Amino acid sequence: MQGPASNLYLCAVISLAAAVLLLVEATVFPAKAAFFLLAAPTIILALVLVHAAARAAALPFDDAIGRFASGVGLAIRPGGTPSVFAVLLYCAVIMGATGGYAWLALTRTGVTRDDVIVVWGLLDKRQPVFAYLVVVAFVLFHRAMGTLFFAPTYGWQDAVSPRRSWLARVAGAVVVAVVAYCWLGAEALRDVVPAGEATLARFYEYHSLVHLGALEQIRLGATPYIEAQTQYGPGNQLLAYALTKAFGFSNHGFHAGVLLVDVVCIVAFFVIVQQILGLGWALAGLVGWVLWPSPAAVIDPAGWAILTRWIAVPIVALLLARMLLVDGPRAASWLGPVAVGAIWGAGGFMSQENLSGGLLVLIFSLALYGPVCGRSLASLARFAGLFLGGGAMAFAALVAGTIGIDHTLDVLRQASRQSALVMVGVSNSVWSDNVGVTLTLKVVHGWWEDSLSTYGAVRPVLQTYGFAILLMVVVSLLAGYLGRSWRTASGEQRQFVQKFAGVAVGAYVLHLFALLRSDLPHFAGPSYLLPLLLMALPVFAWRCLRPGLGRGLLLLVSVALIAEAAIAGRSELVRHAEAATNSWKKSMAAREIYRALRAAEGQPLDVASRYSPIPRYQAAFRDTPSFAELEELAGLLRDKLQGRPVELVLPTPDDPMSDPELLYFFGGFRSVSGITSPRGSIWTKADRDAWIDTVVRAKNACVFFDSRSLDGPLFRAWNDAARNAVVSNEPIAGKRQYGVLSCK
Repeated sequence: MQGPASNLYLCAVISLAAAVLLLVEATVFPAKAAFFLLAAPTIILALVLVHAAARAAALPFDDAIGRFASGVGLAIRPGGTPSVFAVLLYCAVIMGATGGYAWLALTRTGVTRDDVIVVWGLLDKRQPVFAYLVVVAFVLFHRAMGTLFFAPTYGWQDAVSPRRSWLARVAGAVVVAVVAYCWLGAEALRDVVPAGEATLARFYEYHSLVHLGALEQIRLGATPYIEAQTQYGPGNQLLAYALTKAFGFSNHGFHAGVLLVDVVCIVAFFVIVQQILGLGWALAGLVGWVLWPSPAAVIDPAGWAILTRWIAVPIVALLLARMLLVDGPRAASWLGPVAVGAIWGAGGFMSQENLSGGLLVLIFSLALYGPVCGRSLASLARFAGLFLGGGAMAFAALVAGTIGIDHTLDVLRQASRQSALVMVGVSNSVWSDNVGVTLTLKVVHGWWEDSLSTYGAVRPVLQTYGFAILLMVVVSLLAGYLGRSWRTASGEQRQFVQKFAGVAVGAYVLHLFALLRSDLPHFAGPSYLLPLLLMALPVFAWRCLRPGLGRGLLLLVSVALIAEAAIAGRSELVRHAEAATNSWKKSMAAREIYRALRAAEGQPLDVASRYSPIPRYQAAFRDTPSFAELEELAGLLRDKLQGRPVELVLPTPDDPMSDPELLYFFGGFRSVSGITSPRGSIWTKADRDAWIDTVVRAKNACVFFDSRSLDGPLFRAWNDAARNAVVSNEPIAGKRQYGVLSCK
């Protein structure tokens, strides 16, 4: 296996033929079982043929293939003579990557349109998403194999990392924190102060309301995340609960608490960027956050854009690049990887996005930096093990201290189930903004006529997929530079590349979450590092690429992107500059609201106080048409239930404010199932049937059926089960017939 390999072209042809055959098998036989039965012998037979060809004497047929490949620019020019093992490993990964892509992206998922609740969407994006991952992963593997086996180079040159005094670090952190707060943070707090007392505040919005019923379940004793279900992560739910409780346990208090978290995330992120990359990078990122989609653009729907959902991913990416490319083989201490892993584990506890994104960052960082960082494979394996161990311990400790160690598997199972549904295209809303492009070409009476028309927000969709291609190209070029020039680069050059590498890997992984959907909020939310990468891209192209057409093209594209963003975003730049001058005034107004909310902690709350505990803002809520009915229905149900849990079955029309989530929260009711917002949960018809089964089997349970929901699946299942049990049915009536309360 360690002997020199021969017939490289023949081995390549065998591998490519097997890869094409795997794709054909998955397309023709998309059932997973059938594909596995065909793919396994295909790969095994191909590896046997590769092994035989690599060990055989040089064949004339291989020379013929080589002449043809050289004629079309596909010659293989290894820097040394690869071993049979290296060739076998390389070909195995080609076929394994292709088979993995076919399994993940081309076979059936088991979820069809018939399985999806009627108000939901289903758009399977596995093919572009996994292509985005697999193509770059293979490029990195190719570079690693070239460095380690095909053209091995050895040696390590210490990177020159300038030492900054503690005074300079503290001063830089203070400057960046103040600028970040004035530029972005103070603007984010504007919605804490309602615009007026006569209109509903912006925090009375579906993305905020979707959390409230679950938070009420926790207040009434439910186990967080397990019995008070949410798709935003256990840590985020617990953080939101603590802050909501601190600010009067109201809709207003929830919104104020989440905005406070978001402002802290913004300021902390840019301080970390300044500490790791430098002051210039941090200031460039602040400008870029205004020019391109970024988390600053999605602060308004605070219930959805809890920025702790993604923040661990960019931090881990920046730290891993520094640890592997700057410290290199000198960093043999266990403390560094364990600490960074703990950041990943804590982030994973906050949200599933941090969990999966941080793991991808580790994989891509090791593949990109490992072959050139001067460490042995054993040292890299030890580094990865310490990182994963630190993350697992942090995650387990946080789960044990809050939800209970016995629920660890339940937390992981629920997070993976929801993410798997998102990956195959199940969503509780549309998967992209409605857009269209129409090009008309025709000749009328000898005259040429053409027209181009568009509708919808085309720019965000083009950016989502265009930046995905750009990120794939950039990471590939970065891998080429590291494999070709890293060991001979100057200290200043290596310093820049190390910083750019962390930004590129983090931006690449975070963009995966944007690819899952093409609407602007889902593109902007994870884009912590994308604006910073776009600002630094011309410098990378100029300093790190060889002169030629490729460098010129990348320079042209990168400069054009900055120019286009500056022109399109000039009004936003002016607005943020003006807002920064008023940041003190906005901060003082927000502080008064936070003080008023804090003073309401522990006070008894009625329905209006659940909207906002500040009396002067309640009038707008009391004046809504639904307030009187909501207050009356909540009072009638409380009198009948006397503290018993109840499942509220209400219709979910186009008006999201009629969601049962509101009645759970404003009325203070404990749910039987823990699913307080079916409209806001990611589930299929099978999940709905499981929910119905849970409610029907529950002992001492009550179900309130709204008068408009007396023909739903739960109503029919409950009545079928009630025929053999003692059940009391009581109409709930006030200003109108609200429905029926049925209790075992």
